[in-house]
Amino acid sequence: MRLIIIGGVAAGTKAAAKAHRTNPDLEIILYQDEAEVSYSACGLPYILSGIIPNRDEIVIRKPEEFKRDGINVETQHYVESIDYKSMQLTVKDLKTDTRKTISYDRLILATGARAIVPPVKGVNLQGVVTLRSIEELDRLKYTIDSTKPKKVIIIGAGYIGLELSEAFHELGIATTLVEKLDRILPRFDPEMAQLVHDHLIENNVEIILNDGLVNINGINGRACSIEIESGRLVETDLIVLAIGIKPNIELAKKGGITIGETGAIKVNTKMETNLEHIYAAGDCCETIDRVSGEITWVPLGDIANLQGRVAGDNAAGGNAHFPGTLGTSIFKTFDLNVAITGLSETAAKKLGFTPKSVTVKKNDKARYYPGGKEVIVKLIADKKNGQLLGGQVIGQGASDKMIDIAATALLGALTCYDMENADLAYSPPFSPVLSPMIVAAGALSSMLKK
Repeated sequence: MRLIIIGGVAAGTKAAAKAHRTNPDLEIILYQDEAEVSYSACGLPYILSGIIPNRDEIVIRKPEEFKRDGINVETQHYVESIDYKSMQLTVKDLKTDTRKTISYDRLILATGARAIVPPVKGVNLQGVVTLRSIEELDRLKYTIDSTKPKKVIIIGAGYIGLELSEAFHELGIATTLVEKLDRILPRFDPEMAQLVHDHLIENNVEIILNDGLVNINGINGRACSIEIESGRLVETDLIVLAIGIKPNIELAKKGGITIGETGAIKVNTKMETNLEHIYAAGDCCETIDRVSGEITWVPLGDIANLQGRVAGDNAAGGNAHFPGTLGTSIFKTFDLNVAITGLSETAAKKLGFTPKSVTVKKNDKARYYPGGKEVIVKLIADKKNGQLLGGQVIGQGASDKMIDIAATALLGALTCYDMENADLAYSPPFSPVLSPMIVAAGALSSMLKK
């Protein structure tokens, strides 16, 4: 039996590895249109800044390593079409510009997502880049090395835009963020996002809000300024488009695979599409929000790996399920660790919950122990029954630890009453006697009991 996987990086390579473990006799072929097949895209900003000195450090496995495990990886191969009736694919070799037809018994789509490029004048000028892949990283690094920019504009103030703000600061490049919305980080509640906004300003990042990109102007084929909706012209030497991403669904759509309400591929909990023997995983497909029960699209690396593992297992004859996501995520910008899980208070209201929240400010170690850092914890629960709905943590301290506690509580469907007596580890080098998460849960419980 032959399994073909379209796409590598996270979901595709995880699916291949899991399928091989489930059924070692399975023939597995993975097609990847990039030169690298397995790498950590989340590490790209840190290579740019020099924190990670060598790009090869984020490359996880090479094709020859997969080959030793019986998995055939064909890089720089692009799958042009799926013929479901004949169970065949048309594959183009990008190196030789030749095509071949190959049959499959099982198929996994892990086609990922790509950066949104707005249809504005000047978007194809030199010095206008995106950052989504190693190939795009190489292009951005070459542009920086060859042109020595003094000013950069980042269009979009989401996770990648804020990570890049720090990276460009490390390179000594003056940075301006341009965001069409009225604030940065729209998934966070406004007062929490404001903490990050103020921190960026303190680190000399200019932020322009409520102002979208209209045109990009150039001189001699190179971008030199942008025009924004207010009519203002902002000069620059480099422009990074970080507006967001969209799922690569064109192949699926052309092949008769159903696209869901989010614009990504529709799958069930076994990662099956509407077509028998065809699965999808990663940034190209949608999933379920475990708090609200709503269909959602959450393009995150860890989710892609989890979905890929389920798809690979099932394509090889297993019976695995992916129950959905909490959208737990974290990133770093300058000295702040910024994390979220579940619903924001704003989102909870829109979904019909009656959310109540508390915000506490605590150290991540005992107050007398050296090296403690502050974390600001916001915890949200439903007024009706104390059911936890979400959490947000921002600070220089252990935001990762706090948000993982909150995510695990959401996973267990705990209430704030459960959490206020949680038995969490304590020792002065690691935590205050009561974790900031326990303090927040206790405060929330007291509020609801009143």
